[in-house]
Amino acid sequence: MDFHKLPDIDLKLLVVFDEIRKCRSITLAAENIGVTQSAISKSLQRLRHNLGDTLFVRTTNGMEATPRAEALEAPISEILRAYYDRIAIAPPFDPVSSERIFTVHASDLGMSIFLPIVVPEVKRQAARVRIHCTTANQREVLDALESGDIDLSLGAFSSLSESGIYQQRLFVEHYICLVRRGHPLCKAPRFDLDLFRQQTHIIIASGKSGHIHGRAETILLDEIPPLNVAMKVPSFVLAAMLLRSTDHILTIPSAAAIALAPEFELESLPCPVPLPEFTVFQYWHERFSHDPACQWLRGLIRDVFDGPNSVMERIKSKLDFPPSLSQQSDEARKG
Repeated sequence: MDFHKLPDIDLKLLVVFDEIRKCRSITLAAENIGVTQSAISKSLQRLRHNLGDTLFVRTTNGMEATPRAEALEAPISEILRAYYDRIAIAPPFDPVSSERIFTVHASDLGMSIFLPIVVPEVKRQAARVRIHCTTANQREVLDALESGDIDLSLGAFSSLSESGIYQQRLFVEHYICLVRRGHPLCKAPRFDLDLFRQQTHIIIASGKSGHIHGRAETILLDEIPPLNVAMKVPSFVLAAMLLRSTDHILTIPSAAAIALAPEFELESLPCPVPLPEFTVFQYWHERFSHDPACQWLRGLIRDVFDGPNSVMERIKSKLDFPPSLSQQSDEARKG
């Protein structure tokens, strides 16, 4: 195909052709399209020049199509229909009938927070939509977001800040401590920094995940005597499981604590170490910013986690410290 030999025909000319064909009148075609009769005549002249045929001839029955115009009727109608149906407006996403599979990236921590909350809401609105979850290093995530292999990344990843990656705030997170149910610390009159340091701890090693938890990990390792670091594990879920049968302490973001504590019979305590809060985002690539299906999923997740009446706020309201420790919790978060 020689690009330079292609005729200069735009969709407006094809609309003019189709309207004249249906109306058999330049005057009526102009009225239906909403332009002047002169503009229709000029467009017809361009069509005749580009297609090398008279196309429509004035007769006593109106503008009659030539054999060439009759042959063009079906393909031009098909082009216009394809434009209106597939190009002009993106087809809407119908969650009720969709069988779409969304691939969502999150850390082990993110999955423990998001899946128990998001999946039931997805199923409520879209019974046949499925969620596939994946973990990956940040270079792989960036490439997969761009290619569309991953639709969305959920969490707090400082490394997801390259050009082309969009982000939306979901909620602000802070740290608390978890211990097994019946741990002696639950009856302590005061849980301060000295008592915290005296305990043995399970530390979450963030490794190369790119998760912002790495900041808290560094601070905790500076505060806790090395001999009191009983274990380092890469998984929040594994750490919570191990906590159930030990007297160790696990310092963890509060949303994950809420999700994990009931499963492993754990109790929450305020964290006496002033660890930095962090913001949890959803991330996506600009290529899919206007994709209706991805917009629907992002909107659902935003509604679930953001706002005073969100599911997240209702779940966080269940976080209760022992009465003697409640004030310490507020002070620790302000610190």
